[in-house]
Amino acid sequence: MQTSVGRRIHGPLALDGVELAALLNGEVRVAGARKIRGAAIDSRLVGDTPGCAFFALPGARTDGRLHAVAALHAGAAAVVISRADGSESAEVAEALRALDDAAKSAGASVVVVPNALHALGTAATAWRARFDLEVIGVTGSVGKTTTKEFIMAALGGVAEGCYSTPGNANNEIGLPLALLNLPDEATRFVAEMGMYVLGDIRSLCAIAQPRIGVVTAVDAVHAERAGGIAAIESGKGELIAALPADGQAILAADDPRVVAMGSRGPARVRTAGRAADADVAIRDAHLIERSSHTSVLLATTEGEVQLELPVFGAHFAQAAALAIAVAQACGVSATIAGERLHSASLPSGRATTQLAGGVRIIDDTYNAAPRSMAAALATLAACTGQRFAVLGAMGELGDGSAAAHEAIGRTAASSELAMLIVIGSEADGIAEGARAGGMSVEQILRLPADAAGLAAAAGMLGDRVAPGSTILVKASRSVGLERLVETLMKQLGGVTQ
Repeated sequence: MQTSVGRRIHGPLALDGVELAALLNGEVRVAGARKIRGAAIDSRLVGDTPGCAFFALPGARTDGRLHAVAALHAGAAAVVISRADGSESAEVAEALRALDDAAKSAGASVVVVPNALHALGTAATAWRARFDLEVIGVTGSVGKTTTKEFIMAALGGVAEGCYSTPGNANNEIGLPLALLNLPDEATRFVAEMGMYVLGDIRSLCAIAQPRIGVVTAVDAVHAERAGGIAAIESGKGELIAALPADGQAILAADDPRVVAMGSRGPARVRTAGRAADADVAIRDAHLIERSSHTSVLLATTEGEVQLELPVFGAHFAQAAALAIAVAQACGVSATIAGERLHSASLPSGRATTQLAGGVRIIDDTYNAAPRSMAAALATLAACTGQRFAVLGAMGELGDGSAAAHEAIGRTAASSELAMLIVIGSEADGIAEGARAGGMSVEQILRLPADAAGLAAAAGMLGDRVAPGSTILVKASRSVGLERLVETLMKQLGGVTQ
């Protein structure tokens, strides 16, 4: 039986500009009388949240203050800007001069704060504190978004008042925006939490106040920025340290670094994974090739639960097990949660399976890390028919990058591939590892990551694949291998499954 999760979201963020300024510890430059509800940082999206506060953030490509007037014209009820310091460009200065008149014409407010980004977090923290919202925080080096989506599905999604951070909006901008834009019917919020350095997740927890925390894995993703694997482990563990005594920590049972996080806070610990003693234990996981689905058998405190996940890869069983554990922590039975997982879906580029001319293409181009790369190759190795892999670099691995790429090459060599195509010089270690692992030179092709290289890869694959073949395409997002998937789909002709 599902438990009560407290009051629903309702009411504006602020009744007017004066109240908003007080909330943000800012100054009112124009005191509009319009109620303020929600937030935006992109003037083009203000129409989706009319009456919102537009936070004019500085960016790498543009300055939000240049678009403040456009935000007002689109329906914003307030604009929040950082205090000018004299270093503004002539273009920004002109935009600021036009802002007051535009706000007065729209009956909107202009609030000046020391730092607009910090003000966004302050607004979200204050908004969150008003409600007994059930927040589930999700972090980990790999599998965050998949686990978040599975949790959403297991808890019934929006039909049951459960919302989440959209896409991978998991940072100090995306999470506050998602909170501030929760609809009235929201009772649960699944917050994906990313990190680059220590303290990032602690800051996100201070805003979202999760009662349930999920950690999927610790791997060398962003190790270059974070300062190494130990720093990543410490940073991810900030989620568990932030949970209250009546909270629950849901931990991946098969990762010793993750399991060790259970001692970092007072919350009750539950585990999920392949370990025999896990609270939600994976008893079996295998591919269903005819449908590109995955069959999973879980053992739970309520008995065994059989799942058919609409994704392709035995490694997805981990996310499913974590989602079932969260559902149980929220008072949803494992059986109901399991039935809901049958309709779970993932954003494109995350092991999305597509068919083109009878050829299966596994589009895993969104990101890559040693663990996820190995899991993807294991999925490929389990497929019947000829197997092809197009692999690019795994980014930001720090000092372990060379060894990690070579290890993936060796794994590829043991996968009985018809061909391995390595894209970009940064991934040369994969080719070297495959050769050292016994793969013949004739089976390994190195190509540049430019348009010509991708065209050559598509041409080579088009000449060699046949109905029943499977192609894995995977690399870090920066490599841009989604371009190859698009080309292959057009070249072979097909649809997403």
